[in-house]
Amino acid sequence: MGGLAPLLASLLAADVKGFAQRTKRSAMIYAIAGLFLLTAYGAGIAALAVWLSTMMSMAAALGLVAAGAILIALVMILVVVVKNRADERKRREAAAGNRAMMMTAALSALPILMKSRPLMAAVISGGAGLLALKLLGGGNDQSDMDA
Repeated sequence: MGGLAPLLASLLAADVKGFAQRTKRSAMIYAIAGLFLLTAYGAGIAALAVWLSTMMSMAAALGLVAAGAILIALVMILVVVVKNRADERKRREAAAGNRAMMMTAALSALPILMKSRPLMAAVISGGAGLLALKLLGGGNDQSDMDA
């Protein structure tokens, strides 16, 4: 076993070194490809502006290209806002479902708690503490403030 550990360590070190080299190479290639994609995008926008300028003035063509870019950006922002609101609604519904599940579990455990005086005392004191925390505005969970 003594000879196996150094062999495994050297194998692992070689694999990490190869992984680092592959990652560096991939990052460089993706960066260069990204640069060429941005260049192609810019050339395409310029070609669109030149083509539109054959049908209207250059200022109008550039204004139309700019308005199109702004419109696309606004649509993308709207999509993100709508998606974020939907995610927030799903999160609230999940939190409400979790509260209902906890209440069901608490109610199902109630008969056991009623039989044991020490457990009943612990539950009552915990419930009183939670109630005091709610009444005093403690807690920083936003879903607590919605309830």
